[in-house]
Amino acid sequence: MGKKSSCEIILGSYEEFILGFKYNKKEEEAQQTFAVHSHAGSIRCVTTCLDLLASGGADDRIVVYNLKTRKEHCLLTHHNGTVNCLQFTEDHTHLISGGQDGMLAIIRVGNWQLEKVWENAHKGAAILDIALHSSGKLALTLGADSTLRTWNLVKGRQAYVINLNSKSKEPKCLHSIKWAPDGQRFVLVGSTYTDIWSIDSGGVLKSIKHEYKVASCIWQSDEKLIVGYEEGKFAIVNVGSPTDEDDQIIVHDGHSSRVKCMAMHGNKLVTASSTGEIKVWSAKLKQLCVANAGCRFTCMCLVSMENEKVDESLVVEEEIEEINEEEIVAKGKKKKKRVSIIIEDEEEKIKVKKGKKKLIEEDNDDEVIVIKEKDEIKPKKQDKKVKKPQKKKLKQKVC
Repeated sequence: MGKKSSCEIILGSYEEFILGFKYNKKEEEAQQTFAVHSHAGSIRCVTTCLDLLASGGADDRIVVYNLKTRKEHCLLTHHNGTVNCLQFTEDHTHLISGGQDGMLAIIRVGNWQLEKVWENAHKGAAILDIALHSSGKLALTLGADSTLRTWNLVKGRQAYVINLNSKSKEPKCLHSIKWAPDGQRFVLVGSTYTDIWSIDSGGVLKSIKHEYKVASCIWQSDEKLIVGYEEGKFAIVNVGSPTDEDDQIIVHDGHSSRVKCMAMHGNKLVTASSTGEIKVWSAKLKQLCVANAGCRFTCMCLVSMENEKVDESLVVEEEIEEINEEEIVAKGKKKKKRVSIIIEDEEEKIKVKKGKKKLIEEDNDDEVIVIKEKDEIKPKKQDKKVKKPQKKKLKQKVC
């Protein structure tokens, strides 16, 4: 199978630029690929879907780019405030956006029309983050009104509301939501706490206290979290089972300034700081490469770049071979192709050879007897000879 050898790191910045860096696994370096200045304000969120890239900014606009042509595809202006969060659905059919104006919108990918709009999703308060479930049927939104709201995307309505003032220790400091890979838990990030929630119980499984203020967070696996701090360090948190009281937290040196955004590419970790520094780490947290763009990053997403030599070519060849075999069988009667029949009895071979010399061919290599379709026609003539006398007798009786 073809392996994903590289990825493109796409970042938004305070300086209104969207930058792209290609990480090459073989050379272990990150080189800048593009820079786009389509916004008139700082970039707050970026997300990708197949060949599309969407970005939201402080200029109240959403810009959609085509990553193949590297050109702007369309512009969405339905928000009246800063666009704080964007996310494509898993089936790549819709884009969900949330903004400072409190609007939650669902846009269809393709015609880019608004399909559903909640103008006051959090009663007029800003929407800080959106987290879509892997099933595509459920979405969570975190609001500045210290509420966590669940949305039923199948029916297009709000399911229920959770007041975080009674659930979290510092609800006003929460700023992001991240689903766990198992789809049964999620983490709320803010201040010096990371709260792990369960959708089964609808409450907090555990609240983890950190020494530093948490700036970013991502799930490495179902049992491990990677947390980035304001001081530039990041930590691996072993969440363990819900009954564990003590969680193992291993702190590593990362950047000189706060770890603003993090992302996973396979077993590799990509981190970006507010000073414009990008680093790629191995599974054992060994630094692989460093790049510096000289601007303040705000958000990040990754686009996988697969090798050109993939197994898809092999799949196409297999399909073509199957079609060719079917065409040979279908066209065999018209062109009188040979149909292979294996005869195990030697006496039958001798009988066939005596009466049909011209219609038989022997394949000495495979020792297979091949008989043409004409052989099946001769027995039918005998049946006709037997039937003719019967018809004559019937006519005589009628007379």
